[in-house]
Amino acid sequence: MIHVPQTAVRFLTLVTLLAVFLCSCQGTRGKPIQTPNKPPTLDKLPSLEQALKMSDSRNSAEVVKNYSLILARREQLEISKEVKGHFEKAVTQAGKKFKEEDGDITQSAITKLKLGLAGTLNDISKFNSDISLAKLKLEKYLNVVWAEQVDISEPKFQPVEFSYQSTDGFNACSSLGNSTQSTDSYDLKESIIEATKAQEQLALASTNRKMTRALLVTEAANYDFGIGDEADLFEALIIYTRVLVGYHEAVHTFLSGVMANQAKAQMDAAKVEQERNKLILERIKELAAPIEQV
Repeated sequence: MIHVPQTAVRFLTLVTLLAVFLCSCQGTRGKPIQTPNKPPTLDKLPSLEQALKMSDSRNSAEVVKNYSLILARREQLEISKEVKGHFEKAVTQAGKKFKEEDGDITQSAITKLKLGLAGTLNDISKFNSDISLAKLKLEKYLNVVWAEQVDISEPKFQPVEFSYQSTDGFNACSSLGNSTQSTDSYDLKESIIEATKAQEQLALASTNRKMTRALLVTEAANYDFGIGDEADLFEALIIYTRVLVGYHEAVHTFLSGVMANQAKAQMDAAKVEQERNKLILERIKELAAPIEQV
């Protein structure tokens, strides 16, 4: 039997562990270190995929949250602008009828229309403000500077598929494998529940938005032709706003919940990998110490 010195055995083991550690680092390392440069200026909202590549993976959930908020508010803003036009037209026409002493027009009806218009203007202000704040947060996460005018019209705003009902189902189907199963799954369970709730709200809102759109078109046309009244139009506008704004809010909530699940899984997997590398490094130090003493 060939006798192999203990020092040689330790040396070979050390080399093996170093190789494993370096391969691990090669597979999980992030972006290369670069000299700090002036952040690029963007005049157009990038795609979500591009935005995620531009950001640190630890901020993925926040990137998606603010990105989808911009798109949700963009859609809600267009809805509110449409409703604003209907309210303004109705207020003008009702005012003319009231001056002509049309018995079917009351001051109360005109007041309701004006209050509806005021509420819509308030929504428009809020949506614009939310877009500005979300852009500001993305500016930090993406390390960019927005131009004075930013085009946010191109990216589509739609939900993604999410069919998981439990952490087991999510882990089984996740591309991250089983690396997250050993970690605390409380937050993951909570986010799955939130995503499921949002998905149910989304399905309901998706069904109702077509009906409310048809209702608004009918009531607006009737009012324009003089066969409708202010109360019916007011009610149709309020319902239309509530349902469609609620639909896009549900999409935003759903997307945020789905990304929370994925980000949680990715962070857990990263923690497992870090612990593994830590143990390898400790073992390398243990093996290297006796060699240095020889």
